[in-house]
Parts: sequence; C-alpha cells; structure tokens
Amino acid sequence: MENSEKLKEWHEGTRAVIEETLRDRILSALLQRSNLTGAQFETLLVDQLGHDMANKRLTRDDMAQLRGDERGISRGSFNRTLRQARENVVEAIHTVLLLGYSGLSESPSIAPFLEASERLKGQTSQLRDAAQNEPEVYGRTVDSIIEDLEQAFRAMFGRNRDT
Repeated sequence: MENSEKLKEWHEGTRAVIEETLRDRILSALLQRSNLTGAQFETLLVDQLGHDMANKRLTRDDMAQLRGDERGISRGSFNRTLRQARENVVEAIHTVLLLGYSGLSESPSIAPFLEASERLKGQTSQLRDAAQNEPEVYGRTVDSIIEDLEQAFRAMFGRNRDT
C-alpha cells in the first residue's frame, strides 16, 4: 500500500470514530451545558484519545489534521484551542473540588446532578449494548437520561423546585 493511501486510511477511519463520538446524544446534551465549546471538546478528544482512535502515535500536526473538516486546522490553532480547553477543564475541576470542600456538593439543588452522574456511570456499558442490539430501548433510555439532566438543571435554577 502506498504511503499516501495509508495516511488517508488512518485519517478517514479516525475521523469517522471522532464524528460518531460527537453524534452521541448524551454527549451532545452534556456538551451543550458544559463550559467547553464543541471545538474545545473535539480538540481534547483528539489530544487525549486520538492515539487510540488512530492506532498509532500522533504528532501535533496529525492531531490538527483530524480536527474539523477534512482539511483540519493549523497546528497553532489546535494548540491554542487545546490550551483553552484545558484551562476550562481545570476551572471546572476546581469548581467541583470547591463545592465538595465547602459542603455544597451535598446541597439538595446539586443532588440531582450527582444522581444523574451515578446513573450515567452505571449504565454506560448497558447503553452501548442496547445501542447495537435494542435501538428502541436505547432511544428511550437516552431520552430518560437527558430528561433527568434537564430536570436537574431546571431544579438548580429554581424551576421545578420543591418548596
């Protein structure tokens, strides 16, 4: 196989995995409410999991080519977006640590998020199986999880709050 064909093959295969990941409905719902932009999340995904997705060691140039459309982005743009994403993740982690340290993570308004997180964690492998074997069950379960997350969000802002 010619070198350019190998390059195209790993690039297309890896890009397909990234696009499939980004189409996940739960991921999309979580991303919409997160403090990361779509580009920042995609950049983090490529940076952290790109090697596994491509089944090869990736350079920063390779990673930049995987981002966005088939042309990719510049290495400088990739690095800037990655820096911004990492800063946002670190801030989010510090926020979670702050809530835990101050006792606010036990607040009734935050409890629904923790419950939703536990539900997600517990159902991840079951969801993957259902996605392949029982699409209807998968769809209903995903709808239920997304609705739970939305209810938790509304409760946090005083809508749907028990008084």
